[in-house]
Amino acid sequence: MDESRAMLLAMVDHTHTEPLSAHRLFQTSELDEARAIVADKFCDHRLDIATGPEQFDACHHRAEGHAASLNYIRYGADVLIEPGELQSFYLVQIPLSGAAAIDNRAGEVETHWGGVGSVLNPHHYTKMRWREGCAQLLLQINADALHKEAESLLGAPMNDPVTFETAVDASRPETAQWVRKFKTCFGLAERKAIFSQSEPSAQMWVEKELIADFLRSQPSNISALLAAAPSTAVNAHLRRALKFIQANLQNPISVADIADAAGTTPRSLQLHFRAEFEMSPMRYLRQQRLIFAQRLISHARPDETLGDIAYRAGFTHVGRFSADYREQFGEAPSETRQKLRRA
Repeated sequence: MDESRAMLLAMVDHTHTEPLSAHRLFQTSELDEARAIVADKFCDHRLDIATGPEQFDACHHRAEGHAASLNYIRYGADVLIEPGELQSFYLVQIPLSGAAAIDNRAGEVETHWGGVGSVLNPHHYTKMRWREGCAQLLLQINADALHKEAESLLGAPMNDPVTFETAVDASRPETAQWVRKFKTCFGLAERKAIFSQSEPSAQMWVEKELIADFLRSQPSNISALLAAAPSTAVNAHLRRALKFIQANLQNPISVADIADAAGTTPRSLQLHFRAEFEMSPMRYLRQQRLIFAQRLISHARPDETLGDIAYRAGFTHVGRFSADYREQFGEAPSETRQKLRRA
């Protein structure tokens, strides 16, 4: 289980920390209070108990950005939500527990934890039913900002709004990758590394990449046009980072060094690596150094020590190298060398 998923799934038990707990807007058992506060951040909407006893226990956590915001919402009870047309924003919803029925004019979509989320198009009428126990991560995206990013990716103006398919299906590899990146944002925002008041330029890059990646990964009325568009700068950042790492396996380098070489920020770099490899850039660097060390062992001279090999592979501590090597390959470097000598 990746780190971001383990952290976020802890919210099922309210004795654990819920996502964005440092950014709590409210927790209440009053339906009218919840409706008013959520409406202030999103839009006016109907909110009613659907069925069963009124075990209403709502909370909303929110981290503000420039053109987007991260949100965590649960209501506890089985509720009906009817905002109509959102008008000014798109809303991506990824369930962390429970299920919901979403109708964004394209027919009802059943969403549930671990499989299917949803995206609400602002120009379509929306009504939803969040079933008892449903809790979701939400990305609110300013509609004008998304439209502008779509035009930037296409390299041409658009007359019509982007219209996404309602279901966000995590069984699609591209979607699963985007969801991993989205969830990673919550962990970084909890530590106030992103979606905070500091470093606005870095924040704008994070939002730009979240929006651009969603446009590329989620089926829409412009998917075919995007597929035909030139390769993007986001992919170029990752390619430059990987090339720099491979060229510097033997040298002491930091996340900042990799980000500089890639032409992006350290925080954006973290998102790229979490989404693509489910690990941090430094963990990826260590993994590549270990693979390099394994190749060095297979071609080592008889008089070359494991300490020499560790140093050539970028490790400065032989004991740490041996422990990492065993974790990666299931055997000590000395065992690898003995097997090769017997072969």
